[in-house]
Amino acid sequence: MDNFKGKRNRNIKILSSFLISFTILAFCMYVFKIGENPLKGILKIITSPAVLITDFLVIGGIGGSFLNASLIFLFNLYLVKALNIPINGIAIASFFTVFGFSFFGKNILNILPIYVGGILYSKYSHVDFREILVTIFFTSALAPFISEIAFRNSDYEFAYVNAVFLGIAIGFIITPLAKKMVGFHEGYNLYNLGFTGGILGAIITSVLKAYKFNITPQKIISTEFDSALKILCSVAFLLLIVIGYYINDKSFKGYRDLLKDSGWRSDFTAKYGYGLTFINMGLMGFTSILYVMLLGETLNGPLLAGVLTIVGFAAHGKHLFNTIPVLLGVFLAKFGSTTDNFTVALSALFGTSLAPISGSFGPVWGLIAGWLHFSVVRSIGVIHGGLNLYNNGFSAGIVAGFLLPIIDIFSGQSSQRHMNFLKRRKELYSAMFHEKKESNFDDAFYD
Repeated sequence: MDNFKGKRNRNIKILSSFLISFTILAFCMYVFKIGENPLKGILKIITSPAVLITDFLVIGGIGGSFLNASLIFLFNLYLVKALNIPINGIAIASFFTVFGFSFFGKNILNILPIYVGGILYSKYSHVDFREILVTIFFTSALAPFISEIAFRNSDYEFAYVNAVFLGIAIGFIITPLAKKMVGFHEGYNLYNLGFTGGILGAIITSVLKAYKFNITPQKIISTEFDSALKILCSVAFLLLIVIGYYINDKSFKGYRDLLKDSGWRSDFTAKYGYGLTFINMGLMGFTSILYVMLLGETLNGPLLAGVLTIVGFAAHGKHLFNTIPVLLGVFLAKFGSTTDNFTVALSALFGTSLAPISGSFGPVWGLIAGWLHFSVVRSIGVIHGGLNLYNNGFSAGIVAGFLLPIIDIFSGQSSQRHMNFLKRRKELYSAMFHEKKESNFDDAFYD
């Protein structure tokens, strides 16, 4: 197993290589006339509303979309390096999740007020900003609120000023909310910020509607970039497997142990090393694309976000054995339903946030969780008006909180499970910063 501290610079270089590759691609797309000027494309992305579902590949073209994603990746990577944040499982998950959603909802402009709010919260509460940075990364799920208020209605004077203040407020209050909300699903929903964002988004949307600010959901989805995205992703996932293979002493030794992990609050980098983690990420990426292909869907911005989110969380809880039951559960749920395959694919990819239920209680409960998630997620978006990008995380939190007491009836694990949860809640995450002194860093903030 790798030495956690000694490998940090290498892992930053690996992440940086993804950034450089995607940035070069963005401009190559323009040079070879596959898309429009990336600079014009990113301008369109920045100034457009980002309510669900807005595929930036349509709004700004493939060049502008990759440029937007690369700028966000570069900005986040700079913060991680400047603040000396360890590249562990949840950090990797946040990188890939935010990068994925940069094709569908997040842009380099609408995320910034949320970051400012996080900084102000850290100052006000005397908390080191590095301890809540990953939370702020995930909180950009609510970035569409900023774009919606700033650019949807020209009737509002000082619209962008209002949007900035709202973004700052979101960043300021999200950390204590996230810590509180994790208790509802006890960590069995990997996307706690999606659940928290759904609750906060519902409240903000209700206030906006009370003052006649109308939010109109939309469905803008690209179809023309399927082959290019599949080739790019396949190369990236293959590289992850190859890099992981070499880091793991040119072997797959130990991967069986990773596949036995429940995925419940599991940092695979710390438990199994970076080599096996990268291998798992690559394999999960190929599995995700295969699932989309089996449904007959083309890869687009939203589905790319789903694939990259799975790849990221393959460092922090997801693997083949605990995600496949959830994927099958969603697939089976589509029979008898009139839902299109795009919605099925999107629900399944993001529904794998329920992987710890499958890993902890068995594949049958994973199937049930996937089936319930498919039903819930189709209706829950209306509550926040489509302005919480992690709508599936919101749904998964509800499903997990609903299922756990029912699972307890048949398993009799309620007492022990709750004790384990409380123990983990109390454990300080000082090991993440390689310090023995007390730290306020609590993984309940971030999952």
